[in-house]
Amino acid sequence: MTITATELAEIDALVFAPDPETVTAGELAEWVGLTGNRVSALAREGVIPRDADKRFPLRAAIRAYCDHTRAGATGRRADAELAAEKLRLAKENADKLAFQNARARGELIAAAEVEREWAGVLRDVRAAFLALPSRAAGKLGHLTPHDLAALDAEVRDVLMELAEHE
Repeated sequence: MTITATELAEIDALVFAPDPETVTAGELAEWVGLTGNRVSALAREGVIPRDADKRFPLRAAIRAYCDHTRAGATGRRADAELAAEKLRLAKENADKLAFQNARARGELIAAAEVEREWAGVLRDVRAAFLALPSRAAGKLGHLTPHDLAALDAEVRDVLMELAEHE
């Protein structure tokens, strides 16, 4: 692409021309990509300088707007970290509340309660197995004391094997 002499003169005029002393809110808005109303609001907030005639010194106004934008970006980074921490805390609180609600509804029980219940069930199972030889002796009168001793030994061996697999 070749730049014509006229285009080059226009570029030089834009780049090297003295700054216009002041511009309107609409003109400044075009320079910085905002609306005229936003430029006026920034001026009211003291972010962008303007004179008594409500006109803006172009170079100073653009510099002030850039500084304001940079400061906002830095603040947004800090705000993003704070927002992430707040989100993490909110999730933790929501989880805590969900657990409390589930427990209140009886959907969750403490591990110690479960362990206590299972220990009771397993004690009952163990007692039932240990009582098996004597119950068999009462129902099966033809079993000899040797048969009952062998049955008792097998039951105890099975229980010992199960105890070793904890």
